[in-house]
Amino acid sequence: MSTNDSAAKAKKKPVAKKKPTGKKTTKTTKKKDETVVGEKSLLYIDYTAHTKEDDFYFDTTSEDVAKEKEIHKENERYEPMLVAIGWNWLLAALEEELVGMKVGNSKTIEIPPEKGAGKRDPNLIKKIALTKLHKAGARGYKGEEVTFGRERGVITTVLGRTVRVDFNPPLAGKTLIFDVTVKEIISNPADKILAVVKRRIPAIPSEQFKVSITGKTITIELPKESRYIENIQYGEIGIAADSLKVVEKAKEVKLITIWPRPEESKENVT
Repeated sequence: MSTNDSAAKAKKKPVAKKKPTGKKTTKTTKKKDETVVGEKSLLYIDYTAHTKEDDFYFDTTSEDVAKEKEIHKENERYEPMLVAIGWNWLLAALEEELVGMKVGNSKTIEIPPEKGAGKRDPNLIKKIALTKLHKAGARGYKGEEVTFGRERGVITTVLGRTVRVDFNPPLAGKTLIFDVTVKEIISNPADKILAVVKRRIPAIPSEQFKVSITGKTITIELPKESRYIENIQYGEIGIAADSLKVVEKAKEVKLITIWPRPEESKENVT
């Protein structure tokens, strides 16, 4: 292959805005880029979700939409969501509708209650004495979210010395509407691993990770900063499990923490 051919090939596929850009090397044969979402695809989507009955917006990947619909959260990361078809990261009914879509396609998906948060259960609407709620730390006003025992619910009615509390999930009985756009389908195995690493450790920039696949061994290099993350060991367990799903022929995952030698202070140099 000539130098010009190599340069042309390197420029063929630009890096997507939200795609992890850590270093990766692989000796496996490059697969053809996926253009249609399949039953094992790893992809990024943008979406906004609301209820059909009362047009209540409850989730979105767009910060502008979150602010417009008054559901914005300061510590939330508003960016395309990573989806692994068949991994149960999303509602099964939503995953099914994604299969067959192409990059750039948008679709409005309607999910009935029985395939979403479930139907409402009248037995989960209970009358509770105000004195008991007060002991549990609740004030007892309509619309208040309360925790009573191991249940969480919302006070729907105040009836003198008692209140009616609905312990059904907030979206139970609702038809869910998802407006979805497929942003990218990830084809390269190393890129897939970088994506699942970033999902598990979102606080560290992707370029600080390094991935290599040699034979049946996946090696992931993590920066020293990862050691300061609380419960990082659970994140690493997840990374290993996800990586073995991504590369089905792999037999092992090596997680290596890189500790570079600190630079000597120049203050005492004469």
